[in-house]
Amino acid sequence: MTTRQTLTVVLAVLTVLLAPSRADAAVPVLVVDGAGFGHGVGMAQDGAYWMGRAGATTGDILGHFYPGVSLGRSSGVVRVEVLSKDERDLIVTFPNGGEMRSPITGAQSAGFPVSVPPGGAVRIRFDGTYHVTPAGAVHAQSASAPLLLPIPTTTTPPRSTTTTTAPAVPVHPTTSTTGPPTTSTTSTTSPTSAERTSPTSVWAVPANGGTVGVPDRGARYRGAVEANASGGPLRLIDQLDVEDYLRGMGEVRDPSWPAASLRAQATVARTYALRAMRASGEICDTERCQVYLGQQAEYPAMDRAVADTAGQVLLYHGAYAAAVYSANGAGVSASPNEGFGTPDDAYPYLRAAAYETHSPDPWQVRIALQDLASRVHYRGALSAVTVAATGASGRPTVVALDGSAGATTIAATDLDHALGLRSTKWTVRLETGEPPAPPPVADAIQSLPDVSTTPPVAAAHAERATVALTPPLANHHGRTPVLPAAVTILLGTACSVVVRRSPDEPDPAD
Repeated sequence: MTTRQTLTVVLAVLTVLLAPSRADAAVPVLVVDGAGFGHGVGMAQDGAYWMGRAGATTGDILGHFYPGVSLGRSSGVVRVEVLSKDERDLIVTFPNGGEMRSPITGAQSAGFPVSVPPGGAVRIRFDGTYHVTPAGAVHAQSASAPLLLPIPTTTTPPRSTTTTTAPAVPVHPTTSTTGPPTTSTTSTTSPTSAERTSPTSVWAVPANGGTVGVPDRGARYRGAVEANASGGPLRLIDQLDVEDYLRGMGEVRDPSWPAASLRAQATVARTYALRAMRASGEICDTERCQVYLGQQAEYPAMDRAVADTAGQVLLYHGAYAAAVYSANGAGVSASPNEGFGTPDDAYPYLRAAAYETHSPDPWQVRIALQDLASRVHYRGALSAVTVAATGASGRPTVVALDGSAGATTIAATDLDHALGLRSTKWTVRLETGEPPAPPPVADAIQSLPDVSTTPPVAAAHAERATVALTPPLANHHGRTPVLPAAVTILLGTACSVVVRRSPDEPDPAD
């Protein structure tokens, strides 16, 4: 045997002797087997889809997922944050032309309003003062592809997003304290490249019912867009009528959905948005609230659903219901305690209930116990993880941990958040194997009720909303109740209720 061959044999033997065995590399691994997508509370969108496919009406769907609520009518303006930039420097575009104002109505700051021709753009910068500079024509309306979800061509309902709930403290229907964009009565300034400055926030107001483009988002928005840097980053807030807001949502991007299912979606989304506005004066555009994509997300089937249910909301004891919903409950909706860790009796109309689905959406997450310990802040070596308690639908509510630091428990929602789990419906088991890569840390899909991304907007005036009351909804397999009367509610330091008969009030969509 040559020296070279001898060296090769020695190296091979050393490799075998020094390499750790598979048993040495094995570690305890927690396996989480789950199904569904989202917190599971309220309407499950897959359930609404399959109920519609089976012939259920809008009233059937709403009554099944929100028993005990009533239908009402209300309207209002929604304010949606669509961009936040720490750089405090951005561009907005005007596909149809328009103007920059400061403020949105009334007497303008010096040099405002600034007229912008069709296809024009404006640079907005903030350094303690708002700087507005026309930037000339923009031929491409976005710097990146539009943020659109694909429209499926199959009959499988699309995955959507989760929403938050509203607090146990009763709130009353209302419109936004900020009125819808109106036409300025001040003569416009001739377009020029000269920079204008304003001490207050500035507004991009499109002409002729057009849109405002936001290249940083690859999106266009109806209504007026406010640039506001109070509190830190330069933010863009789209202010528009709730009906236009619903048309631009991205919660359901499938025109093949049954019409009754789309109408149910429009009704709960409208209710959610108006309740969020009542709670904080603003709503986010992500799955933490409701996904809002803008004008380019509109499609005819959802436009019809919005029009057919115009103004229709869910009420409970005269207030907007917490009309939360999630994409997929895997065949059974969750109770508030299971989905959010809040008391079930705070929302009597949100309860665990089975429903038919053909798409339970199974998933699995694996994590080594040593990695899990740091995620859940267990000060020791974990050796056991079990479900200690379950809620009304069988979802976990309490998780028991045991190991070298002793036994303790955590809320199941804490494990949801620590692992970024896709839903609240899951079971756990232990295996031994090679340590898997830890799951990525993700934003929680469950948020506390009515959590706002911004401070509440102070009410400058008493707020009004018109609602029409009905008997409580139930899964009655019949027509949606007729709305027989309208009630005007004045909200301020004191509330008064005036009943107004509306004999010509049309029936809501089935």
